[in-house]
Formats: sequence, structure tokens, C-alpha cells
Amino acid sequence: PMTIVGAGGTAPNQALGAEHSQPFHAYVMGIPGLKICSASTPDAAYGITKSMIRDNGPCFLFCPVKMMKESKGKVDLGQCMRLDKAALVHEADEACVKSGNAVTVLTYLHGVKEAQMSVDAIKEEGFDVDIIELRALKPLDMDTIKESLARTNKLCILDESTKSGGVGATISAVIAEELFDLMDAPVKRLCMDDAPVPYAETMEKGVVKRGEDLVQGVFDLCTKKW
Repeated sequence: PMTIVGAGGTAPNQALGAEHSQPFHAYVMGIPGLKICSASTPDAAYGITKSMIRDNGPCFLFCPVKMMKESKGKVDLGQCMRLDKAALVHEADEACVKSGNAVTVLTYLHGVKEAQMSVDAIKEEGFDVDIIELRALKPLDMDTIKESLARTNKLCILDESTKSGGVGATISAVIAEELFDLMDAPVKRLCMDDAPVPYAETMEKGVVKRGEDLVQGVFDLCTKKW
């Protein structure tokens, strides 16, 4: 057994370039036997790491680059978090759900912060979202995803990996195989382009999807512009 903790994904205004913006979490997903998790908050990082140390297999934990440099918070020293469970960090208003104006958003790493910061803008358009943080990338928590999709029937993935061979590609395939009957629209994938992440901030925005892309993605799904 071994636990590896490191930074993953990209971060706005950091000018990390191609060298430090590689989606390593997507690279290792195809390796059999690994448990792969992500954490966007200190308490989640601590609880997941504690569980990984006690696990009998090899585990990877990825945290957002910016969180590892800036985030602080209290943690429960006695808490171990499950390695197969996602977290619902924002729940859509029931009125939006009933009117068909709600979308399930799956995201992880820095995408969690981007999604949370976009909620007000999404609500201003008359829509709302279930935001699910994918703390377990492998294995996926299909129960939590299914429960949300049964309410919203629409899915958007804010993904910090490339369009080809990325996390979103794997999730989309599983959704199509197992939860197709719950879907009223195609899966909306907001992922990195199949290109190295540029150093320049203005060029990075064209390659890496952020909160403003999520707002547009939710709008497109709810207005049937796919």
C-alpha cells in the first residue's frame, strides 16, 4: 500500500504553462487497482488522506494547485472520509427542478470553486444547479450522480482534463451505458482542448474552461441549444 498526494489541474492567473498544467489525474485513471480521489478543501484533503493511509491498496489524492498554496481551514482530526463517495456541495432549488430548469454539474479540483462562484450568475438566468464534487474519481460514486440526474435529467461536466482520454470522456461513457434513460439532453462536456495549456493568461482562457463557460453550458442545456 502507498499513498501519493500532489497538485492537479490548472489555476487561473497562475501562468503555469504546459509544464505544470498537465492532467496527471487523467493519465493514471487507466491503471488498474488504483483508487484516485480529489479534494478542493482542507477538511476533505485531510479526511481522504487519512483514509488512504489506512487503505490496503495504492491511492492517489489530487488537490487544486491554488488550494495547496492558499487555502486554510479547520479539520476534524478524528474524521476519515470514504474513498468512493462524491459530495453534493450545492443543491438546485426545487422550483427550478420541477420546471426543468436545473442541471447536474459534475466537477472536481479547481472546478469546484469555479462552479460555486457561478451559482449566482446561473440563478440570474432563471436556472439552478446540483453541484457534485467528484471526490472519488475512481471508483465513481454512481449512486450520488444517479440521484441528482433523476431530479434534473441534464448533465454538465466541468472537467480539468483534455477532451480526448479525459475524466469527462470516461464519465460520459458510463452515463450513456448506465443512466441513459434519465437523460433529456446530451451530456455537456466543458473540458480542456486537446492542446498544451498556454503560458499567457488570455490564451489559457481559450483552452481551459472556467465558470463563465459553465454559465453558458447550463443556459444551452436548459434552452435546448445543443
